Amino acid sequence: MSRLAVLSDLHANLSALRVVRADLVRRGVDRVVVLGDLTGYLARPNRVVDAVVLAGWQCIAGNYDLAVLRGGREGADKYLKPGIGPEPRAIFAWTEQRLHAASREFLATLPENLRLDTPAGDLLAVHGSPDSVRQYVFPDHPQAELAAWLKQSGASILCLGHTHQPFVRRVEGGLVLNPGSVGKSKDGDPRASYALIDFEPKLRAQIVRLPWDIETEARLLIGAGLDSMVARLGAGR
Repeated sequence: MSRLAVLSDLHANLSALRVVRADLVRRGVDRVVVLGDLTGYLARPNRVVDAVVLAGWQCIAGNYDLAVLRGGREGADKYLKPGIGPEPRAIFAWTEQRLHAASREFLATLPENLRLDTPAGDLLAVHGSPDSVRQYVFPDHPQAELAAWLKQSGASILCLGHTHQPFVRRVEGGLVLNPGSVGKSKDGDPRASYALIDFEPKLRAQIVRLPWDIETEARLLIGAGLDSMVARLGAGR
């Protein structure tokens, strides 16, 4: 393995996923890891799950996926952001009602973390943090805790998602990165985001941003009665 792509937070956005998948092929990526949250927010959760299954990518469960599997108020309270308002709850209910049995079966097989052997040492993939699937680890997270997670896990590379805000940080003991979100960026840039890790001739990671068809996904949201999400897509929030 000389090149690895790390994706996260696809959130039912098939248009963005298609653009990213084409870019991976163009770049000759050897392996792909998905940090979860295939579902939620946008209108094509089953199509996105199908695409990941067909691609054969390694994948872990995100907090939204776990919430949908648990279902109802219990799922939302246990796995989604505490104190979410009526609009996010309505979107969650819409997703829960429309997720096919086959999609549920696939999500139920996903582990909450994944460890890979890479040319640069072990890679640990989690959704939120090594401590919690719904912990937010933002780009300015304390350096000391990032280094502590690496040391405790014995990994050289730590990949985490959930915030929809990408970063690559060199810390003592290795590398920590968040690929951002394929489906719903929250850093003010609406483009899809993923991380590309090269192992040869030396370890290097970069964030890749790609435009996608916002208008198509916006029309689908409106048709599904999820109008409140439309403005957020174009604003990258």
